[in-house]
Amino acid sequence: MIDQNFDFHDVASVNFGVSLREHGDRYFIPTDADTKEALKAILWATRGAFDGMPGDWELYDISEDYGERRRVYAARDSEYMAELSDVYDAGALEDLTNVHDHARDIEFYFADFRDNHGRQATGIRKATKLKGTLSARNRLVRLVDDTLILVQDDVLNLDTEFDVIVTDQHVFILNTRQVEQVAKIVTHVAATASAKLQLIHDTIPFLDLSRIVDKIGKHPRMARNAASVASNPNLANFQRPLIEALAGRHGIKFKEIEGGRLQCRVADEAKLLELLDARRYHLDLEGDGGDPYRATARQKVP
Repeated sequence: MIDQNFDFHDVASVNFGVSLREHGDRYFIPTDADTKEALKAILWATRGAFDGMPGDWELYDISEDYGERRRVYAARDSEYMAELSDVYDAGALEDLTNVHDHARDIEFYFADFRDNHGRQATGIRKATKLKGTLSARNRLVRLVDDTLILVQDDVLNLDTEFDVIVTDQHVFILNTRQVEQVAKIVTHVAATASAKLQLIHDTIPFLDLSRIVDKIGKHPRMARNAASVASNPNLANFQRPLIEALAGRHGIKFKEIEGGRLQCRVADEAKLLELLDARRYHLDLEGDGGDPYRATARQKVP
């Protein structure tokens, strides 16, 4: 899938840039030929990491608790990929000539690549390791003619892989946690949580979620579940008897309020959102009634 977006074997040009934390300003930094080759190698290693993973590509799930690496992608025009898309669309940037003065303020670095077909791919990496060697000045040495020579200059350390590769149509995510930090997922989810929950309330006519609307932005996990549920294209087809039955197995208690809607207890609000997000299920393999389970990580089976 990723190879259809960019020709990794035929990279024509490379530009290196950084984003500064304080104001979010982005700059290009001039690089020599060897650094450009190193960046190409990092791009190739990232593509190779995807290639070495088992399983098919999975669409990014806002409420998924990603553990081991998986082949995860998202549409670049997704509402949660806006920050990454902006990096891809940065275009011509000013050069940062006084890198030394801003090195500790680098939030992430990126490299824009162009293949010989004119297509663009942008690799982005959280700058944790990049800045890690700044404090090692006068403690790094290099070997020259069998002699150790002290490195007295500040040194920045490039990583072996990018966290994410952004192309014209897609975002290919290698390290989900770091990508979510760069993409400011928590902020975006919190800002839209009330609207997402209201959409669920309006679409499922037998549930009352009005009590949660005003406070959900302060509960990151619930907000993520709400965002995931709201994106479900089959939300209007949810059935009351099935939800009541599954809720009962998980100890979720409802009362019917004016208008005929079901309202759960405050203590059960997070459980209910997990249930609607298909993260609670019941399994009985021994015929003894079974047990309820909670799945913060899941993979849809074809």
